[in-house]
Amino acid sequence: MRRGGKGMLLLGVLVLTGCARWIPSPTPPGGASAIGDNLPSVSTAQRSGSMVTVHPREIDDILYNPGMGFTDFHFGFGHPPPVEEYPHATVAYFRWPWAELEPAEGQYNFALVDGVIEQAKAKGETLAIRIVSEYKTGTPQWLLDKGVASVKESDGIFPDYNNPIFLDYHERLIRAFGGRYGRSVDIDHVDIGSVGCWGEWNTACCIGVEAQCKELYPTEANQVAITDWYLKYFAGTPLVMLVGGQLEYATARGAGWRGDCYGDYGYFEPMWNHMEHVYAPAVRNPVVGEAWKRGPVQLEVCGYIHEWYERGFDLDRILEKGLEWHLSVLNAKSKPVPAVWRPRFERFLKKIGYRVVLREMNHAAEVHVRQPLMLRSRWDNIGVAPMYHAWPLAYRLRSSADRVVAQWTSHADVKQWLPGLSPQIVDELVVPETVLPGAYSIDVAILSEDGRSPHVDLAIEGKRMDRWYQVSSVTIQ
Repeated sequence: MRRGGKGMLLLGVLVLTGCARWIPSPTPPGGASAIGDNLPSVSTAQRSGSMVTVHPREIDDILYNPGMGFTDFHFGFGHPPPVEEYPHATVAYFRWPWAELEPAEGQYNFALVDGVIEQAKAKGETLAIRIVSEYKTGTPQWLLDKGVASVKESDGIFPDYNNPIFLDYHERLIRAFGGRYGRSVDIDHVDIGSVGCWGEWNTACCIGVEAQCKELYPTEANQVAITDWYLKYFAGTPLVMLVGGQLEYATARGAGWRGDCYGDYGYFEPMWNHMEHVYAPAVRNPVVGEAWKRGPVQLEVCGYIHEWYERGFDLDRILEKGLEWHLSVLNAKSKPVPAVWRPRFERFLKKIGYRVVLREMNHAAEVHVRQPLMLRSRWDNIGVAPMYHAWPLAYRLRSSADRVVAQWTSHADVKQWLPGLSPQIVDELVVPETVLPGAYSIDVAILSEDGRSPHVDLAIEGKRMDRWYQVSSVTIQ
């Protein structure tokens, strides 16, 4: 697989072992009915003496998984495109001015964010957020009234980012929202974006007042300080830094990166563009170029995709760069995708982000209660990026009456499943004595961070209505 001019990735093997964590489940009265020796029709299986090896069948469907694919940008600002004109999204992306999040000193508008989270959850989406200090309402007036200098520009008020009062309240804001939403299972990622015009680390909105804005723009030391607040207060939450901000500093500390004009091959002028003159040089820095291994790459389309079509842009060239840069999340601004291009975007959606295939599972055909069931599995991530959340891999035993009698959590770290590796996972699962003799299905799933429900669709057959995957069977003696 091509990886941004780096050539072929070496195939590696990651082996994880250890006793998995068991979550007991009630055994149905009378135990399990016999399932027999029938293994799932969604797998090919081999029996060698007392061992069983299964190979689940891979599928070619688009997987609308969390943390990857198209964004639902502000829910379409009240005018979302018809479903046939815009791919299904699993990430809702919202930007809020500081004044909306702290309308009065110390009064944080968590209800605003909570309400959007609930709407997103109802649509099967997690939330990505950006807090901005300049855009329309921008920095709260009550803060400016404390003596923080500012300048009126074309799109709002540009504050003095170096003012000690501004910096003090800025940190308080990030600390409050990090305390509330850091590590939240409902947050996909946070955009380090509370600096400059629209949170984009520039002074582009300062038409006619460029000199004044540059005086108010944060010094490098203050840029680093603001970045550190996100790294500290949103520790454990995936972060992205815009190309143009403190990019190398942030990515060296685990953040991913963001580009806000993806597809620009002459959108503004013929002799200069973002793709070749901004993003390509940025990723040639090895710190930035390898950042995708630790944090997501989020790209926002330049203009709108239908404008690309109208202006004759080379779509294949654009999409290939997205794959080369290990794109996970594409903000297409909830604007229609031309029908003639939908097939190419559908193929694209099968490649971006992560795409996990269970290649093989090996285990004993029979096992006694209170004895270990050793599950050996081999996985492939055939996408272009890993998962960025600590979603647990889990197994369960299920009777022919469809009762779950035992469930375990693996010690595998799915965030380490990089493309090009073939992780081999070894888990030792002790069958609890509450499980009665009989034949049981072995199901697998990747769960949400709280372990409550399946969260990730796999690129294999066997998906059940509850989003677990039946992959094999075992007899309990």
